[in-house]
Amino acid sequence: MKGRSSSTALTDEDLRLDGFVSDDEEDKYCLAKSYFDVHEFDRASRVVDGCVSSKAAFLCLYAKFMAGEKRKDEESEMVLGPLDGNVTANKELPIITKKLETMLAEKEDTFLLYLYGVVLLKQRNEKQAYEALVRSVSAYPYNWAAWDELKTITKSVDDVTRAMQDLPEHLITHFFHVLASQELYHVNEHVYSLVDQLSDIFPGSAWLKSQRALLLYHLKDYEESEKIFDEIMQSDPYRLDFLDHYSNILYVMDKRSKLAFVAQVASATDKFRPETCCVIGNYFSMRSEHEKSIMYFRRALNLDRNFLSAWTLLGHEFVELKNTHAAIESYRRAIDVNRKDYRAWYGLGQAYEVLEMNYYALYYYQRAGALRPYDSQMWAAMAACYEKMNRPDDAIKSYKRALSGNTSAAATNQWDGFELNTKTLIKIAKLYEKVRRSDEAVHYMEMCLKAEPDLGPNEDIATAKSWLAHYEKDRMNLGRALQLAQELFDAGLMVEDSRAMVRDIGNQLDMDHPR
Repeated sequence: MKGRSSSTALTDEDLRLDGFVSDDEEDKYCLAKSYFDVHEFDRASRVVDGCVSSKAAFLCLYAKFMAGEKRKDEESEMVLGPLDGNVTANKELPIITKKLETMLAEKEDTFLLYLYGVVLLKQRNEKQAYEALVRSVSAYPYNWAAWDELKTITKSVDDVTRAMQDLPEHLITHFFHVLASQELYHVNEHVYSLVDQLSDIFPGSAWLKSQRALLLYHLKDYEESEKIFDEIMQSDPYRLDFLDHYSNILYVMDKRSKLAFVAQVASATDKFRPETCCVIGNYFSMRSEHEKSIMYFRRALNLDRNFLSAWTLLGHEFVELKNTHAAIESYRRAIDVNRKDYRAWYGLGQAYEVLEMNYYALYYYQRAGALRPYDSQMWAAMAACYEKMNRPDDAIKSYKRALSGNTSAAATNQWDGFELNTKTLIKIAKLYEKVRRSDEAVHYMEMCLKAEPDLGPNEDIATAKSWLAHYEKDRMNLGRALQLAQELFDAGLMVEDSRAMVRDIGNQLDMDHPR
């Protein structure tokens, strides 16, 4: 999920396609565009100020907007400093808004509508921004910057469905549908089918391959996602787009040497790209050099304050250093950039859980769970909060959702529609024991034993066998209790406890059946 700022650059071709520049304005326009290209935004705006053509007017206002964004970043000073975030604002927005409203009232222009949508989004007026951006892409669908802004407004699958009814029937609309669904972690057959259809038309598209890799990444199919990113690197070795996600995959798979290679390639290509800084930051994080990692994530944010991955990863690093308050602020900034990032919501939950503020933690876990309803990790985190809040019934429900949340083909240990996650099964059983529902507790302990053929003897299986052995002993089912205790002893698990249990049960059996 690559965070782009609203200052997505427009090409010369974009600016040529709409609006006619009169002969007397042509020289001014060319000079202003030259200033704009070298980031002298105030000079560019002043040169074309007063020009009447829509193209020149757009360049004037867009340059003024970029100048305001540049000043805002400069006033913000350091990342996570006292003036960073919503404390500073783009002071040019009111002037630009007023001029755009006057111009659009006279005549609609696709690029002026795009800029109006961007400005309204900055002012958090999403309803009007949505209308302006839809009108913009309907008039000229090839302005991808407008689609990119429109994507930030679609906060749910229902929003995407409604947007598809308002958008033009066009090839680019399908690209938008793929992107919006991917960012919402909405992976289904229809989205895959769209990617396949578009890939048939554009078989060499690295962007489509990246989207497919990210869809697999969201499904936690890291191996397949890695293979696709490998193909992209081989076919286009100097491409840095989405490389931060590739580094996340290598980090999760613990492939340090490969991550080092990717970091070296990215640094040699362009060391001043946010993606490069995030890759290097992940590499240092894997080496447990968290201070260096933070330095590179900060560098990524100095290059682009709206780069989502950097904010989230920065939060993770502060958690590692036990700087909880800085982690919370980093995650909050990630949410400001993209409220659909479940990792930031989940990170906030973890941070507040460390501070033992369980009501806050639960709220943030619920927000993460709403974005990832089939992710067992989200439900397990909620259940743990319910346990700490002494709400065993809610904890049981959440743990059950965690079990049923991963019943895909990737989950090998399944029984009766549930994933046989032994730790979760034992937690459910003990919660049932706490609320004095022994029959249910026995049921889940027995489910835990069904995982033994696949997992082999381990601590969780031993806990289940020990609990069941004591339970059967108390019920005077001594044969079953002795069998479980003997299995524990033979496996070398809980040796002292199992030896004592075998001896006690054996003595009881001798007393009941003397020779």
